Parts: sequence; C-alpha cells; structure tokens
Amino acid sequence: MPPENLSAESIGAVVETPSLPPVAASPGSREGERRREIVAFWGYRAAERVIGWLPRGLVLPAAASIGNLGYDVSGPKGRVVRENLAHALGGLDPEDARVRHAARRAFRNYARYLADVMRLADVTAEESGKLVDIKDITPLFEARAGGKGVLLCTVHVGGMDLIAPALLAHDQELHVIADDTTYGRLYDHLVEVRARHGLTLIGWRKLRALFKALKAGENLVLFCDGGYRAGDVPVEFLGEATTFPAGPATLSARSGAPMLPVAARRTAGDRFHAEGLPLILCRGEEPADVYRATQALADALGQVIAADPGQWYMFRPVWPQTDALRAQARRALEMARRGEDWSKASA
Repeated sequence: MPPENLSAESIGAVVETPSLPPVAASPGSREGERRREIVAFWGYRAAERVIGWLPRGLVLPAAASIGNLGYDVSGPKGRVVRENLAHALGGLDPEDARVRHAARRAFRNYARYLADVMRLADVTAEESGKLVDIKDITPLFEARAGGKGVLLCTVHVGGMDLIAPALLAHDQELHVIADDTTYGRLYDHLVEVRARHGLTLIGWRKLRALFKALKAGENLVLFCDGGYRAGDVPVEFLGEATTFPAGPATLSARSGAPMLPVAARRTAGDRFHAEGLPLILCRGEEPADVYRATQALADALGQVIAADPGQWYMFRPVWPQTDALRAQARRALEMARRGEDWSKASA
C-alpha cells in the first residue's frame, strides 16, 4: 500500500506540539471567536516583541518565575504532571516531595522553552543555533543514507524545534505536523518564523505534504508521548503498560524511512544538547512487527525522560486512568509479547 493511503487516524497522536497554540479559523466562525483570535495574535506579538528586545539572561529567569507561579495555581493540570512524573521516578507516589520538585521544574522548564520559542522572531538562525550542542551529527546522516527520509521520534523534553537552527548549519531542515485548525493569522506567523530557522510546519489538514516530505528524503519530527488510546500500539513505558501511536512504525514500514529517537535536553547555562539514539526500522505492517518497533522506540524514549524527569512537560495523562483501562492495556501488552494480534484486546 503506498504511503499516500495512510489515513490521519492511523498516524495516531503524533501531531501534538507544545510550542504551537491552537491555530486557523473557519469561515463560519462566530464574531466572538474572531475577536479572540485577534486578541491572541496581537497579544502574542506584543509578548514576542518584549521578550525579543530584552536580554535572554533576564528573560529566562523571569520565565522560570512565571513557571513557578503556574505550578502553584495549576490545580488538576499539576496533578496530571505529577502522575506522569511519578512513573518516570520509579513509581513514587504523585504527592511525594521528589515528584513535586520534578513537577515544579517541569513547569519552569516549559516556561523557559516558550520564552526561547518566542525569541526566535527576533534572532537569526545562526544566533539561535549557537545555543545548541549536537553530540554527533553522524546518526542523522547514517539514517538519511537510504534516501527514504528520517522519522525523528521524540518526547516533550527540552525543546525539539529549538535544535532546528543548529541542524540548518549542517544543511538539514526539520518538518513537524502542527494543528492548523484555529487561530489562522497566528499560525501563519509561526509558520513564517519557524521557516527562517529551518523548521517547516505541516498543517494537520495538509497531510499529503507529510508524505511528500518523506518522499523527498526530509526529516520529519513525530512526538510519541501523546497518552493512552485504546487501539494504539501497546508498550511498556517507564515500567507500566500504555500505548504509543501507530504512526511512526507504520510510516517506517510503508515508506522505508528509519526511526531515529532523539533527545534535545536543556543543559547548564540554558543551552541545549541534542543527541540521536540507535536507529529503529519497522520491517513490516503485521501487528508483531509494529509492536516490536514501537516497543524499541518506547524503551529509547523512556531513557530520555528518565535521565532528567524534571525536563518532561506533558500535561495530558500518559497512562490509562481507570482500573478497567489499565487491565485492558496490560492484556493488550501481553498479547503483543506473545506475537498475537493485540488490536483485538479492546474488542
């Protein structure tokens, strides 16, 4: 089956990107919705201008303080972050002091990340690229050797789109799927800014551009920690059963593009360290093949999070939330490990 026939549903939850607000209004939007979009656009541009004008050394500590405040008033969102981080910290209680400390760090790191993203409008790609240390560019070039494109698979750690300018210095660009269904003018602005830094946004409504990018041998970024969805690929992730989206392994099988797990962590001095992990290739579309490749991906990306859980900002539940769903997830995982069709576990 050609990759063009891969449906949006089978791509799974790989489109979530924290750097982008929701994006492009429909022609039938109500007046209130249009007004909200105008306010959002000009509010964002004003904040972007101020953040770009101030020195980064002043902006990031201020952003971290806002992140601290955000955690203090986060309510249920903070609880979700703590529950996620409890798994990354070896199964601690979500209210354990160590988990709370990591969750506060996650909010601070996310606020710093947003500030760095907003600064992209007023700095050059060369300037932003100097903030990134790439451990070794060789894995990316090895992945590209087959000419099939590369699926750069990652989680919400550090700042994946912030490594794009550094890759641009190596004549490499990134493509990432983004929500283009609301806030059209703001989305257009973000598209233009990211393009200057070597990052092409592919709208959710333009998925053919995704396959076009792969056919052209481009680098496609996929976020894999979107949370449990019955029917997605069962995996053991940080010690407990959940699911990963089927999209990365399915795209790999159909296009021949390898999956390259990537870590992009924030380091001392508010720099970034980017590193590619061993390549993964899905050999076929049978459930057993998809499971094996996806579990290898979950293992690699779990290590990325476990290395510094306080950098993982995921504001949706990653593991099933009820006893019934947890039992279903474990049942699907056991079937997958036996080589059975795990998709029938939810039937």
